[in-house]
Amino acid sequence: MLKPKALDHIALKVTDMDKTLHFYHQLLGLELMRTTGPNAEGGRTAVLKVGSQEINVFSRPHFIPENLENIVGVEHFCLAIDTTSIDALIADLQQVGIDNIRGPKEFSDGVSVFVYDPDGINVELRVETKERL
Repeated sequence: MLKPKALDHIALKVTDMDKTLHFYHQLLGLELMRTTGPNAEGGRTAVLKVGSQEINVFSRPHFIPENLENIVGVEHFCLAIDTTSIDALIADLQQVGIDNIRGPKEFSDGVSVFVYDPDGINVELRVETKERL
């Protein structure tokens, strides 16, 4: 039987690398490990680090956004945030200009808010209230 032990990384296809890096690196504070490109076809890549995992980002001139209401693919992903409270997180988001905040919503292991990245990817930001089992 296979026994996966961790999620190593996720990969995102984006339409605007600069806006995406601004959102994840400058606004949310993820570490920018490296970038490449543009290559001959205009493609760019970047790797962001969050904890021991990575978000790999790919941008190509032919990537175009779809109907965000019915898109197939990533529904959302969640980042655990190191902060004192959900109110402090909301204040921090507002301070850096993120105002498309939805929530808070309570879960069994924490409280979350949701924001959209520049391409409309739903990002959950969770303040954990107790250890996961």
